[in-house]
Amino acid sequence: MRPLDGDQFTVVRTTTEIAAVRVKAVAEARHLRALAVIALRDGMPHAETRAANARAAARSVLGFARRLTAEARARAALCAADPSPLPETCPAPALEPA
Repeated sequence: MRPLDGDQFTVVRTTTEIAAVRVKAVAEARHLRALAVIALRDGMPHAETRAANARAAARSVLGFARRLTAEARARAALCAADPSPLPETCPAPALEPA
């Protein structure tokens, strides 16, 4: 998965940023799975291995997005419970679209 705009160590905090990461992850997973199908049909050597690697990469990309979402939800729950001990990790609430 490609990093977001800016530094790769940037903490994703808003629901909009997390949604964008999830959309990119799904798109890249679909692309990798399409490459797996192409690998099986192109007749080149080691087709099964290339297809398996592409499917494993797709699982990895989706797993990263799931972990990122779980961490953001845990951080939001922590901030909702008591925002005073960790002010730098509790951003202002994101505006939800109407």
